[in-house]
Amino acid sequence: MKKNDDGNPDSLIMKEVLQGMKKIAYGEIVITIHDSRIVQIEHREKKRFPRTNCGDCTGRAQQEQQEG
Repeated sequence: MKKNDDGNPDSLIMKEVLQGMKKIAYGEIVITIHDSRIVQIEHREKKRFPRTNCGDCTGRAQQEQQEG
């Protein structure tokens, strides 16, 4: 694989994977292979939230019971 991006398919694939790694803090890069060739790259980013009662269905249901 060449170091510069000269239009070589291997260089383009590697560039796409590296760009995805730089963008995603938590997540996945899925590489799909058909007939021994890379045909698709997916970037899946996950967002992490601190654990609080906000967004907690159980906590919200208990709060509604206490209020009503």
